[in-house]
Amino acid sequence: MKAVGIDIGTTSICLVLYDQESGRIQESVSAPNRFLKGTFRQDADWIVSVAREKLDWLLEQDAGIGVIGISAQMHGIVYVDREGMAVSPYYTWKETCGKKFFEGMEAAEWLSRKTGCPMYAGYGTVTHFVLDKMGEIPAEAVGMVNIGDYLAMRLCGLSETGTDCSIAASFGGFDLSAGRFDLGALRAAGVDTRFYPQVRTERRTAGYYRSIPVMPAVGDNQASVYAAAGEDSRVVSVNVGTGAQVSVTDTRLDPLQTGEIRPFTRQRYLYVQASVNGGKAYEKLAAFFEETVELFTGAKTDAGIDVYEKMAAMGMAAGQTTLVVTPSLCGARGEGSSSGSVRNLTEENFHPSDLVSAYVTGMAQELYQLYLKFPPDLRKGRRRIAASGNGIRKNRLLAQEVERPFGMPLEFGEWKEEAAAGAAMMAVQALQAGS
Repeated sequence: MKAVGIDIGTTSICLVLYDQESGRIQESVSAPNRFLKGTFRQDADWIVSVAREKLDWLLEQDAGIGVIGISAQMHGIVYVDREGMAVSPYYTWKETCGKKFFEGMEAAEWLSRKTGCPMYAGYGTVTHFVLDKMGEIPAEAVGMVNIGDYLAMRLCGLSETGTDCSIAASFGGFDLSAGRFDLGALRAAGVDTRFYPQVRTERRTAGYYRSIPVMPAVGDNQASVYAAAGEDSRVVSVNVGTGAQVSVTDTRLDPLQTGEIRPFTRQRYLYVQASVNGGKAYEKLAAFFEETVELFTGAKTDAGIDVYEKMAAMGMAAGQTTLVVTPSLCGARGEGSSSGSVRNLTEENFHPSDLVSAYVTGMAQELYQLYLKFPPDLRKGRRRIAASGNGIRKNRLLAQEVERPFGMPLEFGEWKEEAAAGAAMMAVQALQAGS
């Protein structure tokens, strides 16, 4: 069977044509995603139009496509009216209104305490709660959905589709053991629960696009892990995109664990430790060198200089350095401060190459510290790292450095478009399981 996988990422919209028989990606196409000016919000209908255009092009390339799968950036919400049309922008996971203070503390922290469910700014429930208190929910709104759900609705011409538990859990206020929103706890905290979507606990066809089954959207983290490692319990998944995530799967559900626990497949849960630092933090180092070159020479580095290749070469040439850098430029998740540090600067290590080496080592150490937050029983038996995301795939120095603290070999999956490939693979699996 052949399948199209669509991934609605924060910075790009990617589609692949996956052939199950060969296990190959036969075609791929992508387009940049964008924020509305001055915000961390996106135009939901524009995203749909771009995805549909690319989808139609892929369908023209092959008449034998049997199913369409969707993965999407998690946590975010868009409000829809009775016809299922967007009446608001898409509030992404980067939305900051959840940092507004409510009764003496940030709204995200306040809701976490009131509900007993850990939440952060950018979670759909937090964003919804704050918008409600500010009177900014559109009057026409009757529901809220994730951008992946919205794409499925528009492709299938539906007013609602329900939401897969992998995405529902990312809103915040979700009861993993019951597989549904904890509406009682949410109402007790003053959250207007009328807008919450129905939760799909089984992956059945959402509808049809040009007579092709469309499966409900799944979380991009789950899709990436599935593409890179499937359900292999020996694997540690390390994803570095704009941010970073370290994940392991397990059949057990332990809600007392730190970090996030996300629905994965029917038999397994995905334990996740996340950081807001990742590829974005490394981009800041590249921007530093670019600015330095321009200030000293007047020349922009885009004139024939590959900054990232230069940085990788410098870092590898430096090897291990005594300089210590904590590149937490974006702070820590759930914390308001945004600062890193440089330590042990000496005459001997005061070089650009040492800075690059120490910076990347610091990134690798942060990933390892995320891993150590898992209890020993969850770390037991892990044998290899499945790496995904352009933030590590395109950074050979980081890939090399990650192996050191973990003490495991790092492998890349066959596909660069992990989330889109995972969406296609999961769609095929779900369709065949339901047939």
